[in-house]
Amino acid sequence: MPTFIAMLLIFASCNAQEVEKEVVQTAQEVQDAKTSTNTEPHQYGGWYCPDNFGFVPVDIQKLHEVPAIANRLPTEEELKANKSLIAVDAEKYPDARALKMELPRVASIFDGQKGIDELIIVIQAIVIQEDTIVGYRFPNGGNGSAWMSDVTFLSENEVAGMGAQPFFYSKSVVNASAGDIWNAASKTEYFKQLGDKFNQKKFFTSKWNPESDARLDFAGKGEEANGYVGMVFGNYYLHIDYIRDGFHYSEKLLMVENQEDKTTEFFFASGPYPKDFEKQQSKLESWVKAIKKSSEAK
Repeated sequence: MPTFIAMLLIFASCNAQEVEKEVVQTAQEVQDAKTSTNTEPHQYGGWYCPDNFGFVPVDIQKLHEVPAIANRLPTEEELKANKSLIAVDAEKYPDARALKMELPRVASIFDGQKGIDELIIVIQAIVIQEDTIVGYRFPNGGNGSAWMSDVTFLSENEVAGMGAQPFFYSKSVVNASAGDIWNAASKTEYFKQLGDKFNQKKFFTSKWNPESDARLDFAGKGEEANGYVGMVFGNYYLHIDYIRDGFHYSEKLLMVENQEDKTTEFFFASGPYPKDFEKQQSKLESWVKAIKKSSEAK
């Protein structure tokens, strides 16, 4: 599973608050975990994979489209189908079990490195040893896990009050290398705007260099942004989070090159777009098509 570099985006926690349908770990569950004969600490909580587009972006108003496994541990087939996240070693942790709760559910989690609360969709909850662990997916794509105390569940009224939160998402198989795609993208208005905003004109207009990377930071009136672009575990990845007058918007670009067949999977996700989604979708679809056409012409 791909993961983002820890030095840039460090997973952090915040205190859970009381909301409607509050989920808590019962005293009996804690006691059962403590009396387990297993003494080896588990390692199931705290991973962060925002670049895993096996979990595609989803509108939080469409939870009925989000697969989740509630009130039992998932099967291997369900894990492979991205209906759940955490595969528990039942032999090592025989007392591990699902926490009874309604899933999926929208929550938020605090990222201490970025200093922002991010929305998540919880699709799994398990009790193991003395901990309750949740597995979640990000509305803008990717997944992660956390301790229950790290997340704050939103009420149904809070979620409904946010209105539609659609994302643009595109996955293309391009008959070109990651370098060809980068060189094509560097000629687009999108890359020019990134270079201007983050004072990185040279980086976003330069020829492909898989060893190059950049930290992206911006602070202006009503807007702050931070991100990273560079090679992450063999794949080129761009991730930018914007806070615009309190509204969280993000952009993610991932290139996974297959050197054997000389193709590259090109992913791009951005949003949410609560007001002008159709307009943004048309604009971004044209941008992706132009990059694909230009890079394949090499």
